[in-house]
Amino acid sequence: MLSSVARRRRSFVAAAAIALLSAGCGQSAPRQEQFVGKWKSSRLATPLHMYKNGEWEIRTEEDSVLQFGVWQLDGRRIVWSIKMEGRLDHEENAVLSVGQRRFELRERDGSVTVFERLD
Repeated sequence: MLSSVARRRRSFVAAAAIALLSAGCGQSAPRQEQFVGKWKSSRLATPLHMYKNGEWEIRTEEDSVLQFGVWQLDGRRIVWSIKMEGRLDHEENAVLSVGQRRFELRERDGSVTVFERLD
C-alpha cells in the first residue's frame, strides 16, 4: 500500500507528464484573418497579397499581377488553387506557426517558407 506522500508524488508526476505531452496541443487553430494582408515570402522577390475573400495575388512593385488564385484555410493547412495551362491545380501546405507579423508553411519538399507582414 502506498503512503500518502507516495500517492501525492505519483499524482504530481502524472500531472506533469500530461502537461508536457499536451504543451504543443495548446496552440489555438489558425484563423483566416491572421493570413489576410501583404506578405514578403522567403521564396518570392515580389509581395504576396492574401485577401479576406479567399483570393491571392503575386504583384510586382509596379502593381502588375504576375499570378493569382484562391486560398482556403483548412484546419492547420492552407490550400492554394491556381489555374495553369488550362487546368486547376491545388497545393496544400501545413501551417507550422502563425503570429501577428509572420507565419511559416511546410512545403511539399519538406522545406519551410517564411512569410513576413509588409502592411
